[in-house]
Parts: sequence; C-alpha cells; structure tokens
Amino acid sequence: MEGQASSSTSCRLEQFAVRDHLIKGITADEEYKKNPDLKKEDIQALRQWMLTQPHLPQDVPEETLILIHHSCYFDLEASKSCIEVYFTTRTNTPEFFSKRDINRPELLAQSKVVEFGAIAPKTPQGYQVIFHRLQQFEPSKYVFQDSVRLLAMSIDACLHVEGTVPGYIFLFDMAGVRLGHVLRLSVGQLSKFFLYLQEGLPVRLKGIHILNTRPLIDKIMFVVKPFMKKDLLSLWNSSPSEII
Repeated sequence: MEGQASSSTSCRLEQFAVRDHLIKGITADEEYKKNPDLKKEDIQALRQWMLTQPHLPQDVPEETLILIHHSCYFDLEASKSCIEVYFTTRTNTPEFFSKRDINRPELLAQSKVVEFGAIAPKTPQGYQVIFHRLQQFEPSKYVFQDSVRLLAMSIDACLHVEGTVPGYIFLFDMAGVRLGHVLRLSVGQLSKFFLYLQEGLPVRLKGIHILNTRPLIDKIMFVVKPFMKKDLLSLWNSSPSEII
C-alpha cells in the first residue's frame, strides 16, 4: 500500500493549488445522467428552502447541492441538515477553510510534513480512497489546522473533478506518529473537524482505516472517541501493520 500511495495518486497536491474554475469539473447535467435517482425538482426544492435561510449563501452552484443531496441518499430533510452544517462550519472555521492557496508559506511547509492524495484506481465498489500520512516525523513540524486545511482542499478538488461516487474511504497511515503529535491536537479543533466529517462533508463515507496503530491506538482513541458518533465508530478500523 505504501508504494501504491506514492506512485499512483489521481488527485495530487499540485492540482489543489489550482482554483476550481481552472480545473474542468463534472457538470450538473452529467450528474443527472449518472444518477437516475437524482431529481431536478429536489435540487430546486433545496434551493428554495435556502432562500428562507438568510444566513446561508444564495449563489450556490447546482453541482454543490447535488453532491450534498447525493451524500444524504436523496433525503431532502437530511440534505437540509447537511447544508446547514456544511456552510456554517466552512464559514465559522477559517482555520480549516480560509486562505486556501497552496503557495502560502505555512501550507507549503506543511505539504512537506504530510503526504496525501486520492489513490487510483478506485476500489471494486467504486469507492474513492483518500490516503494521508506523515513525511516528516518531528512533532514540532506538524500543525493540525494546516494539515486539515490541506486535506479539505484535496477532498474538494476530488469532488470537483469526480463528482458523486458511491463512497469514500479515508486511509490514515500512523507510521511515525508519536505522543508529541497527539499532544499538539486542539480539543476545539478536533470537535469542529469531527462535526464537519460526520454531518457536513458531502460524501458517502464508507470507512476510516487506520494503519500502523499498535503503539498509540489507545491514546488516539482516548482523544478522538468523545467526538465520534456511533455511526462513525462503526466505520473505524485499525490495523497494527501497513496492509489491511
């Protein structure tokens, strides 16, 4: 898996530096053709509902609403809840969702500390795998908020290019992670991250796989478990080795 991640990624960091409008993304028309259960009238109903919510943006691309509605399995009420969390979290958490220029010094520095990408090809089920690991193991170089910002940029880039897919799997390799990394995590930022992951991220999350966990799994779970709902815990799998 380690060799595969370094040699066959489809959404590389260089792509994330390019603004969405410079990357050819999937269109709403293509999404309607791809998803027979996706109804234009549902998307219009969501847009009309958003007009009654003054705190929400009114110029949302149709493709974004499609991603959210698809992630909620075309349930209108669930989609409204996801829209609420998606936009309020991205607005109120600038440490994760602002200053998203890869050429910023702090992001360039963090991109040398962490490595991530979308593994190609997809799984036999059509799931997209997002891979994340440390490149440098010195805890003082790791900045959680910048790492999450880069991760969010990578996911957004893949969503823009790929559009809806049957599911997403997050694969985190913990090789090199030390207690010093865990101690650099902020409880407040962890809370915001898991809220967005569980209730605002517009994907069908199918699994979270954690590799190389043997030394720290108990400490990691102690830190993150309070923020994880039962549904997310059911998707969490850990392995002491580098291969699932």
